[in-house]
Amino acid sequence: ELLKEGAAYLEKCGVPDARAEADFLLAHILNTTRERLYLDRERILAPATVEQFRRLVRQRGTRVPLAYILKTREFMGLNFYVDPNVLIPRPETELLVEKTLALIQTEFPGQTVRILDLCTGSGAIAISLAAHCRSAVIVATDISEQALAVARYNARQNKVCVDFRQGDLFEPVEGQKFDLIVANPPYISMDEYLRCSPEVKHEPALALLGGEDGLDFYRIIAAESGEYLNPAGMIILEIGNLQGVKVAKLMAVHGYKTEIFPDYAGWDRIVLARKE
Repeated sequence: ELLKEGAAYLEKCGVPDARAEADFLLAHILNTTRERLYLDRERILAPATVEQFRRLVRQRGTRVPLAYILKTREFMGLNFYVDPNVLIPRPETELLVEKTLALIQTEFPGQTVRILDLCTGSGAIAISLAAHCRSAVIVATDISEQALAVARYNARQNKVCVDFRQGDLFEPVEGQKFDLIVANPPYISMDEYLRCSPEVKHEPALALLGGEDGLDFYRIIAAESGEYLNPAGMIILEIGNLQGVKVAKLMAVHGYKTEIFPDYAGWDRIVLARKE
């Protein structure tokens, strides 16, 4: 009955997948699984539990993202703490990690690989790479000290070592060289942002907005990354689904040959660049 009540409220508020989200909220409160809820469907709940559930449902009804309410998001088989200081990791970003891990195996077999992760946010990319490639030496930068506090916590929770540094893009690694530069930079344009869901607008604009056309960060990365790459180094970028050709052209201006890879929906999602 409580789940039906919560789902009806969320549906009225326009929340997608309202029943599933009500399930996740109650499972979170009871520290159980969604499946277990249905095995215990006759369970009588304490008044305090009922009130806590209703409070979280009301919060979700304001379109605060579920991950911020639960304070967690799974990514690459790992659990990450998330709060409004960081972007919520997306499934499509797993492609960036998978592509990077594949490149390490084929391009740097048996080597210690130096990786720079720009705009690290929650640390999802850097920490996942560290967890799945123990030989990698990883530096991750972000302009937000609040985001880095989240990233450092996530690294401790996942028992990996990443060198997190505060600063704008390449500033914290002046004079250093890397084999791989990876980034999921802010890439939403101002027009796109206005059309985003209410949930997205609860996330930090600093991690979303890439300037008037969404390409500001790619321009900087294309222009400056050469100083920080070893001779055989490569750049791996996540992009917006309509940005493949534009980002490839930006990279080509600075002497990079690029490949574009799609996500599971067939949209352009990853750009791999290496010097001609």
